[in-house]
Amino acid sequence: MNVETSTNQSQQSAFMAVMASFWFEFKQNKGALYGLVFISILAFIAIFADFISPYDPIEQYRDALKLPPVWAEGGTWTHIFGTDALGRDQLSRMIYGSRYSFYIGFIVIFFCLTIGIVLGLIAAFNRGFIENMIMRLMDIILAFPSLLMALALVAILGPSLENAMIAIAVVFIPHFVRLTRAQALSELGKDYVSSSKTMGASTFRLMFINVLPNCMPPLIVQATMSFSSAILDAAALGFLGMGAQPPSPEWGTMLADSRQYILSDPWMMGVPGLAILFTVLSINLIGDGLRDALDPKMKTAKS
Repeated sequence: MNVETSTNQSQQSAFMAVMASFWFEFKQNKGALYGLVFISILAFIAIFADFISPYDPIEQYRDALKLPPVWAEGGTWTHIFGTDALGRDQLSRMIYGSRYSFYIGFIVIFFCLTIGIVLGLIAAFNRGFIENMIMRLMDIILAFPSLLMALALVAILGPSLENAMIAIAVVFIPHFVRLTRAQALSELGKDYVSSSKTMGASTFRLMFINVLPNCMPPLIVQATMSFSSAILDAAALGFLGMGAQPPSPEWGTMLADSRQYILSDPWMMGVPGLAILFTVLSINLIGDGLRDALDPKMKTAKS
């Protein structure tokens, strides 16, 4: 029992040391810290949107059509970000729109990571015909412009938020497959893999217990970058009418609804546009910080 307790304590100490080292490296990137603060606030708003939002996002106030924001002439504190052409409160729609953005990002990345890791490991552990089939399929997907292929898939499946997420996931999966395969191949030649094979470890154990954990750092960085790209692509599809459908308070759909008023009421497009800009920028900054903290080559280059 004492030996087991001592082992657990040493493992906990090692884990805490790794986390401390990671946080030390991460916080050196000030941009990543600012991005983390912004995304944390946005995540809090998305989680508690039902309590924070002053109005229902689809409720229409016919006596307040196209009301300007509070900082513009004619604006009131009743509707801080103003209202749209149908009299819906812009602030409430922005708050609920953050929930849509996180929902899109998490669902897309979950499917990309799951499918990409499995296919990448299968390709790395099955050299020859299976590997060629998987990688050539990924090459075919990558041969098409990502947004164009996503548009084509949504056109086939039908315009909706769910189909848009499926299309975006399909477009992003090849990046995860190629990265997983490359990382796995670099790990297969190492001594710990040979030792595990000698001890009779199964292929499944080699894939997911031995090799995969050592492939995760670059995959985490890729997932972070793809998270922001998923939000941006979903907004683009929503703007083109192929993503979330009205009256959903998704930021891309809000841009599409207000584009005809860009000259007369530019703030109607400016508010959701800036939200997309700062969200994507913050997530990319976090990705840069994660890359610096998780990539040993970056640490070596700095030192």
